Amino acid sequence: MIVLRNLFRRRLVWILIATFILFTLNWVLIWHKNFTGFVSLEWTELVLLTLFVWLAVLVCSSLTNIFSLKRNEFGITWCQISILLFGGLWILGFVVIFDINNMPHFSVAIGIIGSVIGIIFQDTLKGVFAFIHLRLNKQINIGDWIQIPKHNVDGEVSHITLTHVTFYNWDTTTSSIPTSVLHSEHFINLRNMTDGKTFGRRMFMTFVLDTGWFHNLSKNEKKELEQKEEILKYLPVEEIEKSMSNAQLFRMYLFHWLMNHPHISQQPRLIVRWQEQKEYGMPLQIYAFITDSSLSAFEWQQSQIVEHIIESLDWFGLRLYQSPSNYDVSNSSIYMTNKPATYRKEN
Repeated sequence: MIVLRNLFRRRLVWILIATFILFTLNWVLIWHKNFTGFVSLEWTELVLLTLFVWLAVLVCSSLTNIFSLKRNEFGITWCQISILLFGGLWILGFVVIFDINNMPHFSVAIGIIGSVIGIIFQDTLKGVFAFIHLRLNKQINIGDWIQIPKHNVDGEVSHITLTHVTFYNWDTTTSSIPTSVLHSEHFINLRNMTDGKTFGRRMFMTFVLDTGWFHNLSKNEKKELEQKEEILKYLPVEEIEKSMSNAQLFRMYLFHWLMNHPHISQQPRLIVRWQEQKEYGMPLQIYAFITDSSLSAFEWQQSQIVEHIIESLDWFGLRLYQSPSNYDVSNSSIYMTNKPATYRKEN
């Protein structure tokens, strides 16, 4: 009832209905022995068939919008298949009404017409085949989180048709791309992750440490670390005593801290590793999975983890690498002038 009520609010629908009634009356007049009608029988039947198919497509399109809001994948699929069937019905009706099959050179004409239609509607045909492929393999559903970097798409699927897929991006914009793009190009579907069917969402970050702060631990430094409760929760005293460098001990502490973090999954993998030394420092890479996979919860947990890593660096006497700025140079112990820069305008 909602679909019919929305349809009848459109002016185009009323025009179609009026035309349908007019040509139906003409069809009745032709079949009546005493009247000839104002349009030939063949064209009347073609117009009636066209109007019927058109109205059916409008109904199916309206149902598709409703099913998209309700995330009813079964209804969406059958509505789009119905549109294809009605299109085929119109072509079949055209052949039957005008008895094209009995015309000379029928096969040649059909071949030429098919070639022309294929060239003109090639993008549409690609979209139809892509829709069927995606739906049969369940590769995309309403509400799926899809990422297509090439087309700057990063958001939820809000609408699917034979020819286009509409996305509501996280930056509140809307994107619409041809369905064939999802069949021919790479895209990422994060449905399983957001549904909680994986171990979580991957956190993959690299921190570059300044190797100038790497050194072997002295007895006093080891004693200070042994007295810090935050470290002893995750590293036993024995590990601190036998560790040779602050960098080694920090890596071990960070790994055990992540192992015991309530929002970090230990599967499928949890890695804290050093990467190849660079000219600007030594990269320390974190590869872990955060169990809170929704966007806001994930970013919140990831930010708290990063903040703890930055805070704990100072416990081990380590520093993140940063390229020297003008402020760093002018306030260092080596000056290019007789006095340090003040960055203040002199009168």
